[in-house]
Amino acid sequence: MSKKKKDNMGSYKVNTADWNIIVAVNEEVFDDPYVEACTQALEIKMGLLNDVHKDLLVNPVMVCTKVLKSKKNTPSRYINTYKILQNAGSPKKAEILRNIFLKSVQVDLAKEPLSASYTNE
Repeated sequence: MSKKKKDNMGSYKVNTADWNIIVAVNEEVFDDPYVEACTQALEIKMGLLNDVHKDLLVNPVMVCTKVLKSKKNTPSRYINTYKILQNAGSPKKAEILRNIFLKSVQVDLAKEPLSASYTNE
């Protein structure tokens, strides 16, 4: 990988349910690298699970944190898993998650925003 291309890469840690993964995202290519990191994380996890025929366990909201050398004020965002599943090409899984969450807490993930920022302190 060229030095210029490597400089554009950011590392992001994606947390949901009982798993997490760190992915690399080219920050110049994607409008929202947090969304791309979550999409890549789900695609990787779904690919691994397909090999062993297991179910994918996710929360309705994922937490994506940019990995920085300094731990202080690490930028993080809440990401709507329903919309990431759609982006990852899994609309049926997205609708299952949406329906379960809607019945459980009467919140429609389809009407909620894609992401929201927060500060780790």
